[in-house]
Amino acid sequence: MLLFSIRNARGLLLVLSLAAIVPAQETLSSVQRDLDRVERETDREKDLDKAERARAAAFDTLKNEKLQALRDQMQSTDQMIDSLKKEMDTQHHRKAAQKGLAAEFQAKQKEFQTAIGKQIQIMMAWTQKDFPYQKEKRLSDWEDLAKANEEGSVPVEEALARLFSLTQASLDFAEDTEVFPGTYTTTDGTQLEGTYVRLGAVMLAFASADGQRMAYLVKTDNGYAWKDKDLTSDARNGILTAMQVGEAKIAPQLVPMPLEAPKITAVAQ
Repeated sequence: MLLFSIRNARGLLLVLSLAAIVPAQETLSSVQRDLDRVERETDREKDLDKAERARAAAFDTLKNEKLQALRDQMQSTDQMIDSLKKEMDTQHHRKAAQKGLAAEFQAKQKEFQTAIGKQIQIMMAWTQKDFPYQKEKRLSDWEDLAKANEEGSVPVEEALARLFSLTQASLDFAEDTEVFPGTYTTTDGTQLEGTYVRLGAVMLAFASADGQRMAYLVKTDNGYAWKDKDLTSDARNGILTAMQVGEAKIAPQLVPMPLEAPKITAVAQ
């Protein structure tokens, strides 16, 4: 009878030991699964961070290139204006001292008008290829100045001042940001009401009022075109966040925006 009790006790201890080991093994497996999941999520966050940094770098590069091009153009214009102003001052003094040189002065005025006209044509050609936002209005301003200068309906001094003002406006346009309501016509002809956001002369995007349709302007080999199909979730989220920041609905923050550029063909040297 005692022997039977000892055997039963040993069996009971074995069962209890096994019962304690099984939950412990399940707990270790659960912890390992959690660790694996956390590791996968960490890797995914690292990949997303790298992608966002790459997009931000591409955006900054293109923006800086545009701004530098405008600054270079502005510097060239300033130099031309300074040169013309110096020449004009010389001619004014000559006219005051020698009234008999009036005809020569008029000829110089014509040369100034011609030089200004050439610069206006350069800026018009540049605007024609530039960011399409309000392009018709900006081109119209240059065309009005070109006509007034060609007809001589404004003094050369005023033509110079307007040339400088329009060039400065182009520089300001490339650096400011705005959010405004409007109607967007999709590539399949559907009209949508919503909101536009513009980032200088680099990005113009649209989001419908219900937040279901997005679009943004991309640079192509032939100019600019709207893209409103097959947008990635990152592009959609970026557009929505930019809208909210622009409308002061959320705090200012770094927003990754979709950015595409035309392909560049390398030229052999």
